[in-house]
Amino acid sequence: MEIFKIVAIALTGVILASLMKTVNKEVALYVILATVIVLLFSIIDNLIEAFEFIENIYENVTYGKTFFPIILKVLAVAYIADFTAQICRDAGEGAVAGKVEMAGKVIIFCLAIPILTSILELITSLLT
Repeated sequence: MEIFKIVAIALTGVILASLMKTVNKEVALYVILATVIVLLFSIIDNLIEAFEFIENIYENVTYGKTFFPIILKVLAVAYIADFTAQICRDAGEGAVAGKVEMAGKVIIFCLAIPILTSILELITSLLT
């Protein structure tokens, strides 16, 4: 029932931030940032478990080991970019959030180039 703890933390942070917005908008932003940090620390154990699971999969994979780190990097970039964009939007900076998302997409595309190249080489070898 860990989700109830997360919901309680999130709702408490949102309510506190809403109350603080009437007094001081800057403090409300700090409340939101603190809430996000507390939420991240509360799911650290789940993240560790997920990474251990991924590590076990990686150890058992025989084909495509070169692509596995690329896929993990793509996932990391996607989550980090989304998380940062959400914080920017919460701070009222939608334009910055959009640029962060765009940068994340460009980085993901660049990370995926080796996979695309390998696919094209495979197709070329099959056709010749």
